[in-house]
Amino acid sequence: MLDILIKNGLIVDGTNTTPYHADMGIKDGKIISIEKNLSSEANDVIDASRLIVCPGFIDVHSHNDLVPFTCENLRNSKLLQGVTTELVGQCGLGIFPYIESQDNAWKNYVVGIVGGADLKWHFSDLNEYMAKINSMGLKNNYASLISQGAVRTNVMGFDPRIPTQCEIDHMCRLVDNAMRKGAFGMSLGLQYMPGIFSCRDELIAMCKVVKSYNGIVMVHVRNHDNTINNALEEIISIARESKVKLQISHMRSYNSSELGLNADSLIKIVQKAIDDGIDITFDEHPYLSGSTLMTQLLPPWLTKEGEGTLLEKLKDVQVLNRVKNELSNTKIHYPAWDNYSAIAGWDGILITSLKKDKNLKYIGKTVGDISRDLGIHPVDFISKLLIEENAGVGIVTLNIFSEEDTIKLIQHPLQMVCSDSIPAGVPHPRFYGNYPLFIGKFVREKKAISLENAIYKSTLFPAVTLGLKDIGKLAPNNMADITIFDFDKIIGYEDYKNPTKSPIGVKYVLLNGKLAVKNGVVCKGNYGRVIRHT
Repeated sequence: MLDILIKNGLIVDGTNTTPYHADMGIKDGKIISIEKNLSSEANDVIDASRLIVCPGFIDVHSHNDLVPFTCENLRNSKLLQGVTTELVGQCGLGIFPYIESQDNAWKNYVVGIVGGADLKWHFSDLNEYMAKINSMGLKNNYASLISQGAVRTNVMGFDPRIPTQCEIDHMCRLVDNAMRKGAFGMSLGLQYMPGIFSCRDELIAMCKVVKSYNGIVMVHVRNHDNTINNALEEIISIARESKVKLQISHMRSYNSSELGLNADSLIKIVQKAIDDGIDITFDEHPYLSGSTLMTQLLPPWLTKEGEGTLLEKLKDVQVLNRVKNELSNTKIHYPAWDNYSAIAGWDGILITSLKKDKNLKYIGKTVGDISRDLGIHPVDFISKLLIEENAGVGIVTLNIFSEEDTIKLIQHPLQMVCSDSIPAGVPHPRFYGNYPLFIGKFVREKKAISLENAIYKSTLFPAVTLGLKDIGKLAPNNMADITIFDFDKIIGYEDYKNPTKSPIGVKYVLLNGKLAVKNGVVCKGNYGRVIRHT
C-alpha cells in the first residue's frame, strides 16, 4: 500500500520539458511510480485535478539561519509558498563559526539580516549548528554555506588591515572544516563588514579550499550601482584563478540612469565570463524593492573600523556634516558602497527591524517621513537611531529595480530563483510570497517565461548547481519533496505596508514523503531534514 497517491495532476517535473498528466505514488519518503491511471491503494489520496504537481521549490539564497528557533508564523512561511529546501549562510553574514571574542559585535551587526534579536546563540561549527536546528524540528529542509564574514571576524575581528599569511591559513582551516562537515560552499558579502576589507589573496586562498570539495562560492558583490561592472570583474577574476564554481547573488543594478547599469550590460559581462571558461550562474528575486542594513546607507570610510568606532563617530557633528555632503553628491563613488539615499530617496528608505521598545514606533515608516515629523535632517535621525540600536537596523529600499531589467534577467538561461528572505523585524514581503509572486506575476500575468522553465529555475537547476542529490526532479527513487498549486490562482504580494500577507494558490506540499501542507494549511509535524554536501 502507498503512503500517498496523487491523482489527476499536471506533472511539471522540473526538467524544463513538456508537462503531462499522470498519477504519482509515494512510499517511505520517496516517489516510487509516475504513471497514468495508477490504481494502487493508499493511506491518503490527493485529487490534483486542475492543479500543477511539481518538485518542491529550492530557495538558493535565504537568510533564515535562525528561523528554526522562532515562532510558528515565521517557521511556516516557506512551506506556504511551496519551498521545501533552502540554503542559508548567505552574503558573508552567517552565524557560525562562533566568534567568542567578537560575539556581541558580530551578533549586533547581523541581527538586522538574520533576525533573532533575543535569541542566545553560539555555534562553534557547521555540525553544532545543524545538530541544534535539527533538534528543534524543521518545517523544511536546510542546507548551509560557510560565511566568509564570520570566518574573517573569527580570525581578525573587524580589523580592516590585510591579513598575514598565518591568518589566511587560519581562515582556510575554518573553511576546510565546514566543507568537510557538509557545507555546500562559501558565501562572500563584499559590501558588508568585514568582507569589504578582504583582499584578493585571502579570497583566492579560501576559494581554492571550496574548489577542492567541488563546492560553490556565492557572492554579494562590492557594488550594485553603475560601478557593478568593476565588482563583477573582481570576483570573476578570483573565480578564474581559483577555478571555483561561482554564483552571483541577486545580480541586479538600479533603475537609475545616473546610478545604475541595465540588464543587457550585466548579461554581457556574464557572457564574456562564460566564453572565458568560468563556471558561473546567478540568482534573482522578483521584487522591485530591496532589503539591507541601515549601516549600508553610510559611506565606507565611516563604517570600515567596525561597530564600536562607527557609533562613536556618529556623535561627531563634523563627521555628520561630511556624510550629508557626500550623500547629496551623486558623483562620489566608493568601492563596496551604493548611495541608497540617492537611489531610493529618503522617502524610499523604509525601516523594518529594530530592537529597542522606544524605537518600535518607527517600524513601517520611512526615514523621510520620520525626519520631517521630527524636524531634523535624515542623517541626524539615522545616526541617532543607529547609536541607540547598536547598529542593528534593517531597512527596505523601495522601488529601486526596473521591471524590464528584472524580466530580462529572469529570462536568461543561467538565472535561478531565490527569495533573499530576511526574517528580521517586519520582513520584506519576499519572505512570505516570493515563489507565488514569481509564478503568478511573471509566468501567468506577464508571460515572461513558460511555466516549465519557471519550475526548472526553482527546482532542478538549483539542485544540480549546488549538488543537491535526489531532489529537484519528479522521478522514481527521488525524495518526495513535492508542491501542488493552482496555476490560475497562485500569487504573492508586493505590499510593503502589509508585508506579512500570506500568498494564495499553494494547495499541498509533501516534504520527505509526508504531508506538510494540506488544503493551504501547514500541518503540525516537523518533516524537514538537514542536508549536507557530499
